[in-house]
Amino acid sequence: MTFRMAFLGWLAALLSGCTGMRARCPLEGGRPWVEVRSPHFTVRSNLDAETAEDAARELELLREGLLQAWGGSFDPPGTVDIILLHNRSALEEFTDIRIEGFSTTTEDGPLLVLAGHAYAFVEATADITTQAHELTHYLSELALFRQPRWLSEGLASYLETIALRPERREVILGRMHDAFYTQVRRHGWRTLDELWEWDRKGLLGTAESRQHYASSWLWVHFFITRHGARFEDFQKRLMHGEEPRAAFDAAFRGVEDLAGELNGYVRRPGHMNDRIITAPLAPVTSPLRTRPLRPAQVHAIRAQLFLMTPGSSPMEARRAHLEREMAEAAHEEPGNVDAMLLRIRSTEDPFRRLGLARALVARHPDSGHAWNALAQALDAAGNTSDEQEAARLRAVELLPGSVSAQNGLASYYARTAQPEKGLTAAQRALALAPGNASVLDTWSTVLFQLGRCPEALEAQRRAADMLHEGTPQRLSRTVHDTLARYQAVCGPTAAPAPETP
Repeated sequence: MTFRMAFLGWLAALLSGCTGMRARCPLEGGRPWVEVRSPHFTVRSNLDAETAEDAARELELLREGLLQAWGGSFDPPGTVDIILLHNRSALEEFTDIRIEGFSTTTEDGPLLVLAGHAYAFVEATADITTQAHELTHYLSELALFRQPRWLSEGLASYLETIALRPERREVILGRMHDAFYTQVRRHGWRTLDELWEWDRKGLLGTAESRQHYASSWLWVHFFITRHGARFEDFQKRLMHGEEPRAAFDAAFRGVEDLAGELNGYVRRPGHMNDRIITAPLAPVTSPLRTRPLRPAQVHAIRAQLFLMTPGSSPMEARRAHLEREMAEAAHEEPGNVDAMLLRIRSTEDPFRRLGLARALVARHPDSGHAWNALAQALDAAGNTSDEQEAARLRAVELLPGSVSAQNGLASYYARTAQPEKGLTAAQRALALAPGNASVLDTWSTVLFQLGRCPEALEAQRRAADMLHEGTPQRLSRTVHDTLARYQAVCGPTAAPAPETP
């Protein structure tokens, strides 16, 4: 999970009782909520419908602009969920720190929470760094099947300075990142060898972390400006699944003294603007689908924000808010799918969770999310019978584009030693989310069970490459333990990476 701090310090608006600034349910005097679906975004907001639709269009425009970094022909599938609050004060209700927004990943994919005028991307004064940074992470994971952390963060920082100029039908990429440039000028920068070790360093302090981010931006900016062809070759190799360090060495073979070049590059800042990129920006004419959200759905969104928003609030306090929101949702619309899903996922007792999931499926037999929740609850309760298989098959039937449902089915077949049956679902999950560490872990398990040892080892290495900040510790430990096991069984070297299905 990442988030951006505001510069105004902590405020006491949460204690003021000013309900007009809060993202309340309409039945409690709050603003009406709407959901706007575009081809690549689902925006849920308490902005008015017209402004929320404008936000969806501008998100599509931002996505189109960022894709120009890969030449414009790259257009991956998938959607991103957005929660967009009408002003910055509305977000303060859910945290004890002052933030502009944050990003995280749910089992259904990436989630970006924004507040205030974070939807006004094309205004001259618009600050869209958070949106651009997080969307770049999402897009780069779909483009680069393997990527070291310095490259992932460096690209995201490089592209967060994007400027959209729809009136001229152009986008500007690669502008100076003033904050990071000031950082490296004042405090120096990490060598490339140090950045290659970033993933192995664990949790860094604030100052050291900032230096790693700034250094990553600097190296990426330098490579694009001074070694554009070689850097493009490096990325193409990663797109084909090559091991990152070997791919870099191959792309930059024969280049000497990169460190010396970089030092001169930083000392002559005028040259750093030599490769600002202006690319064409096609107008976005995507169809939109807008619908009002019911009060119970708003309470589910609020509960989700109380649980996920960064801050120091203890889990006990967060759960108290969750219980209140869930009680309101149950009162206004018993059995609402969104509210019940959150209730199921936040219930620790596996058998109570299973009972809730069964009740949800009985009430909503045509909901793929309900069937997926039932399958997960059965698994948590230790039930790997035909009932779980049937639930997972029904989930993927109703949600063919769900990474969670497809990966869950593949994982079920892997756990029950039926890799032949899990292969198709694992391939579908990987096609939807080629940079998802959990999906790669499942894919490698299926390959290993099928006796495709070198491919399994390569896939598990790719999974390890994708373990960045915010990855749950349990998943990170599983990926590394499995990688060690495959290295011992399959040998230290893998065969050439297979084509991604």
